Amino acid sequence: MNIRKYGGWIMLLLWLTAACKKPDFESEERAQATGTISNYLINNFDFSLFAAAVQKAGLTDSLDQATTAFTVLAPLNSAFNKDGVFQPSDFDKWPADSLRYFVRTHVLPVKLFYTDIPLSSDNRYENLNHTRLYVSRSTIVNVALTVNGVQVQPQPSLGSSTNIKYGATQLNGVVYPLSSTLKVMPVTVQDFLSSRPQYSHLIAGLKKFGFWEQLNADGPFTVFAPQDSCFENRGMTLDSISRMDALRYDPAVFGSYFLKPNHVFLLDMLQLPPTGTSYVTFDTPSPNYKMLICQAGVGAGVGVVTAASANTSSQVQVGPYADRPWGDQGTAFLGEPRMTLSITNFKGTYINYTCTNGIVHLMSDILVMPENVTR
Repeated sequence: MNIRKYGGWIMLLLWLTAACKKPDFESEERAQATGTISNYLINNFDFSLFAAAVQKAGLTDSLDQATTAFTVLAPLNSAFNKDGVFQPSDFDKWPADSLRYFVRTHVLPVKLFYTDIPLSSDNRYENLNHTRLYVSRSTIVNVALTVNGVQVQPQPSLGSSTNIKYGATQLNGVVYPLSSTLKVMPVTVQDFLSSRPQYSHLIAGLKKFGFWEQLNADGPFTVFAPQDSCFENRGMTLDSISRMDALRYDPAVFGSYFLKPNHVFLLDMLQLPPTGTSYVTFDTPSPNYKMLICQAGVGAGVGVVTAASANTSSQVQVGPYADRPWGDQGTAFLGEPRMTLSITNFKGTYINYTCTNGIVHLMSDILVMPENVTR
């Protein structure tokens, strides 16, 4: 046996194996990190508004300690613009406690790398306010990482423009850029609605049909909340709602505005197997009706259909757009065009509010026309 010959082949195979091994870009970046999170935020224009918020909240020094560990979910300037914040002086209008709570909402007291996050929906992590954030990681490229239903923006990985990575590693943690600010409220969904006068019609209907007190319980709930103007535009006033005969209408007339027990972030919907070709079906408090959420079947919005047809192609819509062509029958989320074809293509200012016992999604119109759900 020619030992020298076979030894040469072994060395060649070892070299090829090492050459084909995928580089660990995240480990490389950890080793090369030289600045703190504060340095990173201050020196990146895209984060100038969040850096100003951090400074005004008195957390710049904390995020500058190289020996500490943080994960910062940093809204981009464009995210603040959606909320009407365009310059650092806009934060002067915020109460000091509110601004500090807002900033601490976006900071986790742990160094959380992308590869450390389980490949599943709604992994729970506590922020500096000791409230839960829900981090989802998926194999679907355009929603590979979300926090409370908000997309984390990717960036090119080291070494190749075709490899996508998430998070910028610093000496004391990781920074993830967010496309929207996180709206985390330390109140129940009932308290959230009660504190906002623009939801008086929805509250009146929930009370009328016996659903209101449920929203103060543990949940979880997912609430779809149209403003008063949406009801008024459909001829539903506070007076007319108070005079509705509960025996004449199916409870779905207002029972379809919340799901229980469901905690539904819209981008997480893509990880659920559809019950139809392009939608996911949920039960409502009424056995006679189902809710369809997102994707092309209802124009990437929300629709309510008769239960008998919920799992067929002949769904009977009961909402304000029931007479429209298929694919144009859903109620859009506030700030989004009705004909958005996919929830990954939202172009407007859609947001959600995460409360202690559920989620509130703001809607552009009502979900159910009363005359469509009479008994």
